Amino acid sequence: MVMRLARYSLPALAGIAILTAAETRFRPQEASAYPAKQKQGSVTVAIKSYHDDPQRETALGKADPYKYGFLPVLVVITNEGEGVINIENLQVRYVKGRNEGLESIPGRDLQTWNPKGNQPRPKPRYIPNVPGLSRPKVKKGPLAQPEVVNHELTAPIVPPGATEGGFFYFDVGDKGDPLAGASIYISGLRDMSTGQELFYFEIPFAQ
Repeated sequence: MVMRLARYSLPALAGIAILTAAETRFRPQEASAYPAKQKQGSVTVAIKSYHDDPQRETALGKADPYKYGFLPVLVVITNEGEGVINIENLQVRYVKGRNEGLESIPGRDLQTWNPKGNQPRPKPRYIPNVPGLSRPKVKKGPLAQPEVVNHELTAPIVPPGATEGGFFYFDVGDKGDPLAGASIYISGLRDMSTGQELFYFEIPFAQ
């Protein structure tokens, strides 16, 4: 094996590693490919729950948020128009029944969440660039996987002809079917060519 590797330069090996990572990286399909979707003009928004999806590990690694009552929902936005869609102020809520809805929980909060109730606390003193005092003390929890954060929807815009997608997490607990009678309410999309905000999207999981 050593003899074979010696035939390749370090830059070539690095390129192979990057290519492999790119091939295995989770990438959502266009929004039109998902059953639960809604279209307004040239913009299609789709949702998909990953609480029991066989592809969950591909998307979220070893993390299983729903095991602890957090529903992972993939939101995908496809822009088939000629203008840029701004999603910096995107608002995504989980709505079930007549409730006002749940705001999403940042992936970084899930990474440090502790099921035993002992939440991590920062050190009493916090001084940047000072050894031992420059970082909060954080204990890893069962959801401390990089995919939980890396696969969130963080893109600020959706360019013409492009698709952007990522996850949002909702604390739904563990009682009953989280999708029965539930919808995802999405607002804050703005067409930068006109300055107009799109009407909100309300997408039920069951379609």
